[in-house]
Amino acid sequence: MREKPPIRRVRVSGMETKASQADSVGEPGLGTFEMRSLVILFCLALVQPAFGSETRGLGAKFQKPITGETLDLKLFDEAVTAYANAARKAHGATPLKQDKRLHLAAAAHAHNMAQLRTHSHRLPVAGEGRLSQRMARNGVRFRTAGENIGMEKVLRLLGRPIAMRSEGCNFTYADTGGPVPVHTYDSLAKSAVARWMASPKHRASLLSENFSRVGHGFAIDRSGPACGDVYLAQTFAG
Repeated sequence: MREKPPIRRVRVSGMETKASQADSVGEPGLGTFEMRSLVILFCLALVQPAFGSETRGLGAKFQKPITGETLDLKLFDEAVTAYANAARKAHGATPLKQDKRLHLAAAAHAHNMAQLRTHSHRLPVAGEGRLSQRMARNGVRFRTAGENIGMEKVLRLLGRPIAMRSEGCNFTYADTGGPVPVHTYDSLAKSAVARWMASPKHRASLLSENFSRVGHGFAIDRSGPACGDVYLAQTFAG
C-alpha cells in the first residue's frame, strides 16, 4: 500500500519584548521572541521570568562561557532541550526528542541571522530564507513545524539593573556592584527558555503536543553593541 505524503503545516509568529509589542506572521499560536540590543548604559531593570529563577542549573560541562573561539552547538542544543523538557514536564507535556536535522536547520538559521545582523524568520538567503526551505534542505520530514527565534547579549546584561558607567566590556550590576559575567551555555539556555515561557505565544509553541522533536542553534555577532549579540533559533517538528 502506497504511503501517503506527510501533511505539512508551518506556523510562526512574532513578538518583540523590548516594548511588549506583539505582531504575528502566518498562523497564530506559535511564536518567536526577541531581546533587542537595549540601551544598557542606562540603569535598566527587566524582570526575570519565574521559570528562570526556580529551575536548577545543569551540570559542570554546561558552565563554560560561550566566548570560546569555537562554539559548541551540540552542547547548546542539549542544554536548551533540557530546560525546554523541564518546562514541558512541569505542565504535563511529553518530552521533546533531540533531532539532528532540526538542530542543523536551527544552527544554519542562527548563523545566517548573525551574519546579516537580522532577527527574522525570513532572510534573503538562497534555499534557506524560509522555515520550510530550511527543513527541506536538511531533510526534515514533518506534518507540523514551528520556529522560535530570539536575541540575547554575550554578557548577562538582561534581567538585572546595569550601572551607567562601563569600561570596554567590563560592566557592573547597579544593585550589587559586581561584574557582569559572560553567559555560559547553561545560563544562555536557561534565559532563552525562561523568556519564551513568559510569553503566551512562545509558551504555546514550546508546550505544544503537536511537536515531538526539536533542535536548537545559536550564533554570535561579536561586533554587536555592548560586546556582542547572540542570535537564537529553536525549530520544532511533529
